[in-house]
Amino acid sequence: MSRLVRWTAAVGLAAAVITACQEKLTSPAECPELCPGGSPQVFDTLIPAAAGLDSSFPSAAEAATGGYVNRGQGTAVLLSSGFVASEDRAIYRFAPRSDQISVRDTLRTYAVDSALINLNLVGRDTTVHGLKLFLFRIPSTVDSTATFDQIDPLLAPPALIDSILVPDTLRTGAVGAVLHGTALSQVTLTGADSTLAIGLRMTADAGTGVRLGTLASSAAGTFTSYVTVDIPDTGSIKKQTISRATAFNTFVTQNPILPVDSLLTVGSEPSSRALIRFAISGGFLDSATIVRATLELTPVQPIYSLPGDLSFLQLLAVVGDIGAKSPVTTDPNFIRQDTLPVVQADTVRIEATGFVQLWKSSRARPQSVFLRIAPEAATFARAVFFSTRSHAAADPTALVAPRLRITYQRTYPFENP
Repeated sequence: MSRLVRWTAAVGLAAAVITACQEKLTSPAECPELCPGGSPQVFDTLIPAAAGLDSSFPSAAEAATGGYVNRGQGTAVLLSSGFVASEDRAIYRFAPRSDQISVRDTLRTYAVDSALINLNLVGRDTTVHGLKLFLFRIPSTVDSTATFDQIDPLLAPPALIDSILVPDTLRTGAVGAVLHGTALSQVTLTGADSTLAIGLRMTADAGTGVRLGTLASSAAGTFTSYVTVDIPDTGSIKKQTISRATAFNTFVTQNPILPVDSLLTVGSEPSSRALIRFAISGGFLDSATIVRATLELTPVQPIYSLPGDLSFLQLLAVVGDIGAKSPVTTDPNFIRQDTLPVVQADTVRIEATGFVQLWKSSRARPQSVFLRIAPEAATFARAVFFSTRSHAAADPTALVAPRLRITYQRTYPFENP
């Protein structure tokens, strides 16, 4: 065979090999020897919470000793009238005011010319008009043990200090009552009683509520006295201002939610959280690709929020499961927050894909999540969900206990050699 013939044959063979292995960029892949047969299949499954291991904290036995955030320690106090969520009265106690003031290193007496009680509105339903706040003087001994039945009778006409008509256009901001003349008698401080405490009622054109600022939000009320000092000087030395900040604030509610051990209480005051545990098998996690996961919760009763004032249901991954004091993640990837509607009566659904994917990738992480309502102990939204111990949950067809709805794909055989 001549050299030319041999060279031509070699080139032809090489071209055949190149052609056989050529990638077709504009055509579907052809790899029957490498790809598994069939099309990927997507499945749905419901995985219930671990039976008997979901709990509310504080429990029914612990509720009297407080919760995660106690009443009055949140970023707002509640005040309402005829509101379906709750009936509430707000309370402020201001720092003591001495009957003397230091001027030029000398304590001097003074006369009160006028006074201002200032409050901060942090949330309301602006579609309800005619909002009016009524301020009453109450005993300065009021504290965190006060109840609705103790405070409400004190908010009567003889104790009325003044009222504040809130503009319909004001959603948040300062509102105040300026006191002159005979109205000052209602806030007179004499002798040993140097502290002013007030209780609040409200009215509006329809049942509604408002949230007012607190010490925790740096927006608590103030009590300011404008005085004339007993000295012969004139001007700014003779005219002084004495301001007293809030020393204590709280609110009382007529219908508090009392935790029941067979249910999951979330929110309320003192604030409760729910710990929900799952026990998804390692076999399932190994063999499934998680497409989507949703936590489903069934309310025992409708959840009411204040229209125009957002409340949030939060789902947080647990770092280490030690019960009520379990540390929760600060990683935003494993914190889900959904806005609660004005009325939530049907199933609550929270996206939880990242949580299940976390459990799949790290078996050391507990399959536990915490539920809470934000802002804690400072919102009208209060939720009670069925638990795995609820009577209704005993019927497996009822689908009321906490559960995960998981959409997944089975892994291909070559992924698990």
